[in-house]
Amino acid sequence: MLRRSRLVVALALMATMALIFVSLSTYGRGAIITEGLQESKSSNLVMDNSAQVNSLGTEDKAPNAPTDEDTSKEQQQQITDSSPQPAQPSHLTLDEMRNKARDTMEPKGKKIVVLTATDGKGNNGAIENLIEMVTENREEYCAYHDYVYQFINISKYHIDGRPPVWSKIPAIQESFEINSGAEWVWLLDTDAIIMTPQIDLAKHILDPESMKTRIAYDAPITLTDGKPSGLTVSRDIDVQNIDMIIAQDEIGVNAGSILFRRSEWTKSLLQNWVHPDHVKQHANEQDALNYLIINNDDIRKHTAILPQRVINAFSVGGENMGWVTGDLAVHFAGCWVDNACDSRWKDFWSRRVTVSETIASHQS
Repeated sequence: MLRRSRLVVALALMATMALIFVSLSTYGRGAIITEGLQESKSSNLVMDNSAQVNSLGTEDKAPNAPTDEDTSKEQQQQITDSSPQPAQPSHLTLDEMRNKARDTMEPKGKKIVVLTATDGKGNNGAIENLIEMVTENREEYCAYHDYVYQFINISKYHIDGRPPVWSKIPAIQESFEINSGAEWVWLLDTDAIIMTPQIDLAKHILDPESMKTRIAYDAPITLTDGKPSGLTVSRDIDVQNIDMIIAQDEIGVNAGSILFRRSEWTKSLLQNWVHPDHVKQHANEQDALNYLIINNDDIRKHTAILPQRVINAFSVGGENMGWVTGDLAVHFAGCWVDNACDSRWKDFWSRRVTVSETIASHQS
């Protein structure tokens, strides 16, 4: 009887060993083969080769499976991806921008010409793709307000012995001739970006009531060396007689941004400005204009001198000179001194508000 019991125990032990061998062969080393560890599978626990319990995951997970932190990040990203995202404005065509500003004040529409007059050369030739970017910037601005954009190559006006900048003056005359319905021409130097396109020129400066609030009354009129001329901007100016609008920096008026009204007075001034005597006497057209303003009372009566940032903020300068968010345009005058034209241009170009963004903001 005892021998039979021992035989039964031996057979049972052999059967158990066979079962263990089959399990290891089937599932591999470290496989969960006991009932207790099978239950721990739902807790992401496994048995490693040293029989230690760790939290790498179940046997059917890859060795580099995401951790709880990764899973949390993924869930958060899914939430973010599914959340409503602000719509990015598409780039509109000029036709789609046309007259979307719906300006109400006069002068408006094709009564205003924005003029680029250049030969593509000059100190700012270092700015990459300058003409293409300027054209895009101003065409969009003009389309939005229904203004006329005019480009004139001034090389046809160059005269030997005369600096090319003088050729901007006949370009202004030509612009009035080409655009017979224009009341105002805004000459803006090539090295300038319109930064805030929602600003319309009538409300900003051209409407007589707006102009009254913009003139720099009592401001000293400076000479080209920065010294005071002894004159100030008069409070007796009649805005109905204003034919020229210009801003003044630290060394006199700056002709990089200047507006002219169609009139006999303007026609006479342009002819006088480019007179051979003035060309001979002054290094450039800007110095000559500054001289004419200071030395001619009639010219001052027809000229609105504005604080610089109203139409001609610079890319660098103090609070009265340097561009501030919301100013109409930024002018890169003098950037070549520091060899910084291209870098400054790219910086401001990336910060400008586009017409497409302006329209999108009004629709949201």
